[in-house]
Amino acid sequence: MNFYYKYCLALLGLLLTNTSFSQSDDPCGAPALTVNTGSCSFTTGSNATATATSGVTAPGCASYSGGDVWYTITVPASGSVDINTNTGVITDGGMAVYSGTCGSLSLIECDDDDSPNGLMPFISLTGQTPGATLWIRFWEYGNDNNGTFDICAEDPVVLPPPANDECATATSAPVNPDLNCGSTVSGTIESSTASSQANGCGGTADDDVWYSFVATSTAHTVDLTNVTGSTTDLYHSVYSGTCGSLGTALVCSDPNSSSIGGLTPGNTYYVRVYSWTSTTGQTTTFDLCIGTPPPPPANDECSGAITATVNPDNLCGSVTPGTIASATTSAQTNGCGGTADDDVWFSFVATNTSHYIDLLNITGSTTDLYHSVYSGTCGSLGTALVCSDPNSSTLTGLTPGNTYYVRVYSWTSTTGQTSSFDLCIGTPPPPPANDDCNNAITAPVTPLGSGCVNTTGTIASATASSQTNDCSGTADDDVWYEFTATSTAVNISLSNITGSTTDLYHSVYQSNCGSLGTAIVCSDPNTSSVTGLTIGQTYLVRIFSYTSTAGQTTTFDLCIQETGPCGTPSNQDYCNAPAILTQGAGTFSSNTSGTYSSDTPANLSSLFCGSIENNSWYEFVASGTTETFNFSSVTGCSSGIQAEVYEVTEDVNGCCTNFTSMSNCWNPATATSGTVTATGLTPGNNYILMVDGFGGDVCDFTVTGWTAVGILPIELISFNGVTLSNSNSLKWSTASERENDHFNILRSFDGVNFEKIGKQKGAGTTLSESHYEFIDTDIRTGDVYYQLEQVDYNGTATSSEIISLQRDAKFSGVVTAYPNPTNSNLTIEVQSNKKGELLILTDLNGSTLIKKELDGSFQKIDLDLSQYASGLYLLQYKGFNGRQSVTKITKN
Repeated sequence: MNFYYKYCLALLGLLLTNTSFSQSDDPCGAPALTVNTGSCSFTTGSNATATATSGVTAPGCASYSGGDVWYTITVPASGSVDINTNTGVITDGGMAVYSGTCGSLSLIECDDDDSPNGLMPFISLTGQTPGATLWIRFWEYGNDNNGTFDICAEDPVVLPPPANDECATATSAPVNPDLNCGSTVSGTIESSTASSQANGCGGTADDDVWYSFVATSTAHTVDLTNVTGSTTDLYHSVYSGTCGSLGTALVCSDPNSSSIGGLTPGNTYYVRVYSWTSTTGQTTTFDLCIGTPPPPPANDECSGAITATVNPDNLCGSVTPGTIASATTSAQTNGCGGTADDDVWFSFVATNTSHYIDLLNITGSTTDLYHSVYSGTCGSLGTALVCSDPNSSTLTGLTPGNTYYVRVYSWTSTTGQTSSFDLCIGTPPPPPANDDCNNAITAPVTPLGSGCVNTTGTIASATASSQTNDCSGTADDDVWYEFTATSTAVNISLSNITGSTTDLYHSVYQSNCGSLGTAIVCSDPNTSSVTGLTIGQTYLVRIFSYTSTAGQTTTFDLCIQETGPCGTPSNQDYCNAPAILTQGAGTFSSNTSGTYSSDTPANLSSLFCGSIENNSWYEFVASGTTETFNFSSVTGCSSGIQAEVYEVTEDVNGCCTNFTSMSNCWNPATATSGTVTATGLTPGNNYILMVDGFGGDVCDFTVTGWTAVGILPIELISFNGVTLSNSNSLKWSTASERENDHFNILRSFDGVNFEKIGKQKGAGTTLSESHYEFIDTDIRTGDVYYQLEQVDYNGTATSSEIISLQRDAKFSGVVTAYPNPTNSNLTIEVQSNKKGELLILTDLNGSTLIKKELDGSFQKIDLDLSQYASGLYLLQYKGFNGRQSVTKITKN
């Protein structure tokens, strides 16, 4: 192919691609690139139709495979030239530079990836002959992604070093009287060189520049701002000596901001600024600011402690503001965690034996604060009563009238923190009315077969009773209840447990408060069976948290219910009241509901392969010697379920008295599918399948090849009622429903005889939460009882617990709050009697999060809880007439 024909083809390819491109497929036709001075102006080129150049030896780098294009440049008077490229369609290129003539070229240099622009080439030449022509060859790495690219040539202008290139010629920097950087000095590291002073800090100080300042305070800040150029990763260090003898740096800082303490006002200090990188030729510019922090807070020392207001409650109506900005280390030893190098001090006079400490509204450089409390004097603090990384703590064992000191500081050892906060000293509510045995609250005994009538209680602010605790746990926050036995056996259950701990303990006694005797029941589980009771005798129930940690705020519901000889037959919760299974095509679904008790009759506990927390029971008739239960799905939980088939013997009362295993004990400890296979069965005999949540886990599961009747069709998570001015409002919620046709609403005025007063359509089958409401307008003054009767599609009915309402002349308080639990939004319906009554949301430590003033009427209020952490919160209504109510809110 002759030169002219080859040149025309290349030109035609360029015209078809982009007519702005100018380059040649042959060195003899190469266009000239302009050599810019002091900057690089890119020109776009393309090798879209280029071929391999013959007659020129392959360059030997960047996987040359042809597809090259050519340019020429004229060497400038300086004899130096930089040739740079940038990406286009091509993102990985190669380049070579030649001297000589287009017919006889000699390779000077070949490059692959030295450009700062990705995988593109860059060549820098020095000592070239001014006026000589050089040939530039460019190609795409591997010749498999041809297209556009950018190229430029530059005569690098070498600038003289900055005036402050050496310590001896350091530029004087102004010192600002504050941290606002009103006065700065501009600088650059371009063309700077390495100084003779050793660098004892990080980075490579080969392009350092110097500044000096005269300290006006014992502490100053250094800030590098408006950093731009070839790199923004600057480093700075500060020295206190002279240029001839700098000594060890006071500060070595990769961040562009640092704080310097322990300075001597009037002394001169030196600031060294350079790029971290060892790559030469950096062009970065910046502004240097020397700032002055504010003076230490007035309460920087224990002797200057600020007196904090003590609130009469836990609502934090009065707070004491504070800051650790510019705070210094105190002389007092820190026996707690964190680094108390920026501590400030507060004092308060105790008005109670117990107080809350809360750090609120924390803002600034860090929100990780620490606080400790002391009972001594500033000269002799002694051991801290409390060491707390959490921003809330509880103090106990205080002496009213004594002064206590609160030390607040940041956990971090990094200096220069600027955090501000509000300190609240709160007072817990008084102990519950039933804090002592002699003031035990009477709890009703629910008749056999009826839904539980709950008694609500709390251990918040409860104190230790004088009676000895002969059971486990630490009864330092016990509360008391009493009941009169109406049968020889009762079941005691604690439910709806929320608050600071859910690990409650309860014990039962048969003697009086002055002589309790030995407990007849000691129970860490929240359910227990009490047998051998004397009808008509009064018994005491003691409830407390298992933990010895003070300040627990747990609330709960107590149910005492008569039991028959085999427990309380309810749904499939007890061995003697199983759901009935039928083998055949189809499936049945159930769950390990948290409402199921731990039913462990006879030898079951020793026979089963795991612990039992919330088991349920399913009876079937064997049709062969082997039966298989295929758990096709286990969902909605983290751990899983466990199951086994038994042959069961019963006594004359129908109670399960002995268990023989007939299958594998399926205990996978994970939420999955699996199979329980029973063998050695006698066709026609009855057998029991028991299913339990692993570790008490609540799971939904489905079994194929069987159908069932008597399965609990819903998971009822709440059933509440409130009295309104002209009606009673009943609200209930379900976590899930299975073949739920409808609810019957039942009412009674004596707690025994119920009548149906309404019907509410169910949701059928759903795994989502459902919420219901029924308004009863047929009202009267005094007690009224309500119960739900759930009816599934096949007509099976299940009754809920019983709730009771006491009608006053006029209701005030929270009518309902939903959805509860909630992920973010909470809607509250509240009735207030007078304008100015309050609705308050607090956490379990009593810290006020939201406070709303009510207008004296019925209101619907929407709250956004998305900013708060998951957990339990308390919604408090406070009326002028002394009426108060608390609703527990769960934030997911």
